Amino acid sequence: MRKMKRRQKKRLAFLVALVLMASVVAIILLTPAFNISKIEVYGNSVLKDEQIIKSSGIIKGVNIFGISTKEAKENVKSLGYVESVKIKRSLPSTVKITVVEEVGVAYLKAEEGFVIITADGRCIDITDGTDGKNAVQTPDFPFVRGMKNVKYKVGKTITVENETQLESLTACLHEFSRYDYIFDIREIDITDITDIKFYYRSKDLCVSIGTVDKLGYKMECFGSILEKIDTPPTGYINLKHENPTYRPMEEKTSVTEKEQ
Repeated sequence: MRKMKRRQKKRLAFLVALVLMASVVAIILLTPAFNISKIEVYGNSVLKDEQIIKSSGIIKGVNIFGISTKEAKENVKSLGYVESVKIKRSLPSTVKITVVEEVGVAYLKAEEGFVIITADGRCIDITDGTDGKNAVQTPDFPFVRGMKNVKYKVGKTITVENETQLESLTACLHEFSRYDYIFDIREIDITDITDIKFYYRSKDLCVSIGTVDKLGYKMECFGSILEKIDTPPTGYINLKHENPTYRPMEEKTSVTEKEQ
């Protein structure tokens, strides 16, 4: 009998707790105090606040506990320029969205226009520009030549006809960025992955790196040569061999023909 009474008391206590919990949840979900009244965006410089808020799917007036932060994050990450995103509820009625934007480091021609990519080959923007300068917001992006059948979707890594080309390109973009040369390079020619070339500053300096093997060492050699030649730099630098060489502008044509 006593055991039965104890069980009944436990069941009653459980039911009371359950009712209280349900009441609290109902109050939280129904009271206007927890309806979203403010959405704050942090960390963006390229994307506008309105773009990020709209893409998140979060709207004012909805209960702050009725939104899916996971889904909202995925929505925002589908935008170009977004590397990562955090979404936090700030009770009672504010949602804070913090983004880390990616940097475009190169652009290339696609069938529909020009595609801006990150060092990892991720498409972060597209344009209908008819020439390279219209393809980007700044002239400091190098143009990539030699890629065929470029397919893209904003927020995703591009695909090309030759995947090895893309691997070589991303290796170059990472190293050029690491040594802070990326925004001084006007063009990268990836047509032949055994003889990759880039053109520096005014395009009067052609640099042949060959393959991406030992690329870090080659960029160190490039830096050393750059310090020793005239400004603005002109001519031809050959980094394909163990002992890099430099030829001034007047010898550039004959040396290039010889290398080919």
